[in-house]
Amino acid sequence: MKEKRSAGTKQEKKQKKAGKKMNREMALITYLVLALFFVMAGYIVFFVFHDADKVLGSPQNKRQELLAKRVTRGSVLADDGEVLAKTVKDDEGKETRVYPYGGLFAHVVGRTSHSATGLESAEGYTMLTSGINLISGMMNEIRGKKNPGNNIVTTLNLNLSQVASDALGSRKGAVVALDPETGKILAMVSKPTYDPNELTDARWKQLTADLDDDSALLNRATQGVYPPGSTFKLYTALEYMREDEDFRSFSYKCTGSIGTGDDRIRCYGGEIHGKVSLSTAFAESCNAAFCQIGSKLNVNKWKSTCESLYYNKRVPLSRLEQNISKFKLTNKSEKGDVMQASIGQGDTVVTPLQNALLVCAAVNQGVLMKPYLVDHVEDFQGKVVKSYEPEVAATPITEEESEELIKLMRATVKSGTATALYPGSFKAGGKTGSAEFQNGSKDSHAWFVGYAEKGEKKIVVSIVVEAAGTGSAYAVPIARKMFDAFF
Repeated sequence: MKEKRSAGTKQEKKQKKAGKKMNREMALITYLVLALFFVMAGYIVFFVFHDADKVLGSPQNKRQELLAKRVTRGSVLADDGEVLAKTVKDDEGKETRVYPYGGLFAHVVGRTSHSATGLESAEGYTMLTSGINLISGMMNEIRGKKNPGNNIVTTLNLNLSQVASDALGSRKGAVVALDPETGKILAMVSKPTYDPNELTDARWKQLTADLDDDSALLNRATQGVYPPGSTFKLYTALEYMREDEDFRSFSYKCTGSIGTGDDRIRCYGGEIHGKVSLSTAFAESCNAAFCQIGSKLNVNKWKSTCESLYYNKRVPLSRLEQNISKFKLTNKSEKGDVMQASIGQGDTVVTPLQNALLVCAAVNQGVLMKPYLVDHVEDFQGKVVKSYEPEVAATPITEEESEELIKLMRATVKSGTATALYPGSFKAGGKTGSAEFQNGSKDSHAWFVGYAEKGEKKIVVSIVVEAAGTGSAYAVPIARKMFDAFF
């Protein structure tokens, strides 16, 4: 009997051990399944709040093709409700995308044929989503009728855009205008342009062949990269203020050039400025003085300052095609390269949009707002579906630095290279630039970046006119026309 009990006890122990082992394995599997569930749930939440718009809005997403069969693409509207792009149906129900202002908004609003670009691409999913109520939508589908898509209301001002385009005329270049307190892009014009209403296969072939070297398909405001010329002296001055507490006492005697031999850098037109302070050197755009300043700066800190204002990275403008502004100096760079960079020459290149950012921050007490193009989304009856609020991108400069930069820009308008903006019914400031480029031409890209304010209204502009000459002669007059129109 004892032997039987002993054998039974051993068997029971084995069963208990096997049971415990099975329980542990089941628990492990349960925990793994739960962990996988939570990871998947977390990804879904992350996707909805972070990546959904990006993935759904991608022109490569086949979902848009399916939606286009059920929904009539919504319209793109200016800030006052004027139609910039719409879908028109003929008697047979064939849909055509129409752009009432031809080439005026061709780059920023974009196109849908021959690959979507601009807002037509970035907001394609939004305009192919219908805000119609569920029952009406179902009834339309049963009847084989498409539902109306939502409209996007942009921040673009029609009058300001037209003024910018007319002022630029037949010259190549770009104009960007922003509200520095919100980040709203009020105008974005690029020349040469094309008419998206006339994109036949033959016309498309001409544009892509680009035999005239016009690059008409390029949005120069965000994709054009240019040497910033003397507009970069804003960054040189800012870094100098940070590294030298005694910057207000700066003094330099300009003899018209600095350096020797092949490294000699001259002031524009060989002008001799004589004894200059920091304010005078900035206002009169003295290259020699700024080369002297730049040669003494800590290059790594200078680079960090530039990168805080979106050099070497994308400007935070959602999904619009853009190239990156570049500041390539390192602590191993040659002195001549450092001096060239201090006046916006050499390897430093910038887009017109990015070139407006430091001025925007300065005018807004050091706070840089994210640039944006869509104010809100509304359904076919005008009911607001979604609104976009201004967002802070960064605070790259202090209020004190803002005040000092404003003083420098004001001096440029009062007594320097932008006096065509003074006097006026508004208060203005800025920096001109004449950027040399390597193509065998003796001309320079004409630049102006600056601001104007009157009462509670403020505007910042960035203007480049390709191969035109000086910023004071070709870019400042465009700014004047825009400021007059704005106020």
